[in-house]
Amino acid sequence: MPMRQSFVIICLLFLAGHVVFGQTTKARNWCLIGVAKVDVTPKGPVVLAGYGGRTTEHEGIDTKLWARAMVMGNKSPVAVVVLDNCGVPADVTRRLAQRLVKHGITPRRLVVAATHTHNAPSLVGYAKVVWAGRMSPAQKKRMAEYTTFAIDRMESAVLRALKNRQLMQLEWAQGRVGFGGNRRVLNNGKWVGFGFQRNGPVDHSLPVLAARDADGKVRALWANYACHCTTVGPRNRVGGDWAGFANASMETDFPRAVSLMSIGCGADIGPLGSGLQIAEKHGRAIATEVKRLLATKTTPLTGPPAVSGKHIQLPLIKPQSRAHWEAQLRGSGWHHQLAKAMLAKLDATGSIPAQVNYPVSVWKFGDDLAMVFLAGEVVVDYSVRLNRELDWTRLWISAWANDMPGYIPSRRVLAEGGYEADFSQVYYEQPGRYDPKVEDAVVNAVKELVGRTFEMLPGQKTAPFHTLPSGEADTFNRVGKWAAAKNSEEEMMVLQKVRQLIPKAMPAIGRMLPSDAEQTEWFNFAGDQVRRVFIRQKAKGTTLRWQSPKLVENAKGSITLCFTGGVGWESAPKTGGFSLLIGGGEALQFDVTRKANRWVSKDTKTELVYLPTWISPEDSGGFFFLTLTNVHPEANGAISVAVRSLGRDSMRWFAIDAKQEIRTKLNKLSAAITKNR
Repeated sequence: MPMRQSFVIICLLFLAGHVVFGQTTKARNWCLIGVAKVDVTPKGPVVLAGYGGRTTEHEGIDTKLWARAMVMGNKSPVAVVVLDNCGVPADVTRRLAQRLVKHGITPRRLVVAATHTHNAPSLVGYAKVVWAGRMSPAQKKRMAEYTTFAIDRMESAVLRALKNRQLMQLEWAQGRVGFGGNRRVLNNGKWVGFGFQRNGPVDHSLPVLAARDADGKVRALWANYACHCTTVGPRNRVGGDWAGFANASMETDFPRAVSLMSIGCGADIGPLGSGLQIAEKHGRAIATEVKRLLATKTTPLTGPPAVSGKHIQLPLIKPQSRAHWEAQLRGSGWHHQLAKAMLAKLDATGSIPAQVNYPVSVWKFGDDLAMVFLAGEVVVDYSVRLNRELDWTRLWISAWANDMPGYIPSRRVLAEGGYEADFSQVYYEQPGRYDPKVEDAVVNAVKELVGRTFEMLPGQKTAPFHTLPSGEADTFNRVGKWAAAKNSEEEMMVLQKVRQLIPKAMPAIGRMLPSDAEQTEWFNFAGDQVRRVFIRQKAKGTTLRWQSPKLVENAKGSITLCFTGGVGWESAPKTGGFSLLIGGGEALQFDVTRKANRWVSKDTKTELVYLPTWISPEDSGGFFFLTLTNVHPEANGAISVAVRSLGRDSMRWFAIDAKQEIRTKLNKLSAAITKNR
């Protein structure tokens, strides 16, 4: 059928009020939509953004970079373009917007977002201090040329999307993936470095927007996930990281579609695992979830969206005086470059601004979906709070959109301090940290723009995306497979012993007693980070004490007490191990291990069995079974237990979980190790 004739038939069906794909759909759900992508891979050498340690132009290309655009509507279209880049400064957005006005796309109706890949060329104006004083004239020229090239290509992508518009039906759904983890490692509530903070907040939501043509085929995809694009690491090569692989995988699953991958509030969220293959795996996880979602029930949308936006002023703490910057100027490195920039502002205007101009934009698809676009590297707390104070089932939050003023910390992050709160401000040429009022300023602006329609619903359930799911199910599944396998004779003996002890085991921890113990968050029997009480072998005699609950059984029989805990830092210097004391007297000695183990006292009246269910190269966590024969409870019917260090000058440790819930865990353990007998 000729293209013109086909288009006329579709229009007639559209005007008639319905088109049948297997069920009747309303005419209001149809919209002119176009998508396109244009290659923005650099043609020559250029410096890459994202890592300050790189000092030369890129050394090769891992994957291509793209500018991907989606346009919706007819006379007054809206457009989004997502660039494979670390960040798009406001001036780049402005230059692109100026070019698109003559094509009917006003600046208010344009969103320019970045995937935040750390393996794309640095654009002029992005994180100015990173390259200040470190670039040759030739490098500056090539950066400027690539910036213009990227703007040209983004314009081309939008214009092609405009040209490609056809009637389509929009739908959306919200799923979940889980490869992002909070990277802010804390000690006593303060930031100490980058890593994996297991109990830190995350946003594992994966909202997906799709457009289907008259044949019901997916022609446009847009997904959003809150996580840094840093899986590949600081290798000095061009690539799109996991977001690039996600787009490639989605387009493999839906060959007629062009996909866009944007980033949510993931400024303090990092991908778990590193390397090019892991990045591809993460991208595949996104595509798999998208495919699953689009095969299930989705929510149809009315398009194009209604657009609103505003600029607000984010408050900084009072900037330092000229004397401070002059002192900083005497140093070197990035602080020296920041001081130069601040003194230049003082010389030009007599003051340093104490606020940051900040754009916020919202697209609303009727009452069904509100898309929020925030500038900069926004920490996850904004997603957590907005999902709590608005209806999270109809909310989509993107960051890295329209400008790159730097990190946007929350009150929590500012209180904890560290990179996202403090030092990162230097890179982005900010005079200091934000005032804690910044959080309310951003949240209130969003709530004003989305309106009362999207307020939190009465009795609304908490969004399920902001904590990592427990590893318990996987742990017990893994333990079950281990129990069914051929293990060593020693391990089989321990396993058989555990099977015998579980039915009669009672909780071991009634209350903690005064001791030398410390507290921290660490991995438990399932690999979940929980609160733990622990001692190290730094000093001989360091002791952890607790008391059992009141016991029913008495001295003549045997009693089995169970608790979860762990031992670790196996590579640290080996000492005499630990002493287990019952009622103040030593019963037996044990040591750090990552294998199933059993220790028995000389008189055979005390036995300690350890079944590790989570193991790392250094540590383990699992179930301890303490069997006591002819034990005499104290006057209150309980038994006092202690673990004492027998060595010194070692970081080896012993820990018990602060929260036990031992009966529930034992039921699951029993089911796991008896299932395949």
